[in-house]
Amino acid sequence: MTEFNHGAFMDELRRRRGKVPADLYADLMPALEAGLRPPRDLTGEPAWLVEARLHMGLKEVPGKAHNPTILGWVKQLGGWFTDDETPWCGTFAAACMKIAGHPVPQHWYRAKAWADWGKPTPPRVGAVAVFGRSGGGHVGFVVGESADNLYVLGGNQSNMVNIAPIAKSRLIALRWPSAEALSTVQLAAMRGGAVSRNEA
Repeated sequence: MTEFNHGAFMDELRRRRGKVPADLYADLMPALEAGLRPPRDLTGEPAWLVEARLHMGLKEVPGKAHNPTILGWVKQLGGWFTDDETPWCGTFAAACMKIAGHPVPQHWYRAKAWADWGKPTPPRVGAVAVFGRSGGGHVGFVVGESADNLYVLGGNQSNMVNIAPIAKSRLIALRWPSAEALSTVQLAAMRGGAVSRNEA
């Protein structure tokens, strides 16, 4: 299997950052070499991960304006904050899970609240990964791995929805929705990309 070159993919994603996120993959993939194509067998991916991929490239709006999609998620989930500077990784995870028909933690906006949600799982495509960081936590969906890192599709990663490598040493928990059978889809080997150290 050809390894997915995360660094080259993210360079191309950043180059095309002005694209509408929902159209990003359709436009981006034909332009990439076969070795740069990320693992995306939608028939084997859980619904929440399919939803998450639709938002790749979505980012915060700098200044006084705010991204209406992020604020829409907050409102639909019953949140109180009205900006896109408040850490929103939990918001993104909750929005994707709700659309997929799964319950979310009571305090869905707190990344570490996801550590007790659902049931434990081994590393699998779509697993909810909870990480520790200085001053808080981070939550996202696992899409691949290297020897030292999990590759996570998450929100509020460099202020946007993207795939970032995060050190396995920071991992607190891997979780799966209680009502869903555990996935048998193995993680793809991935490499490259700047390791995320603080997702706030």
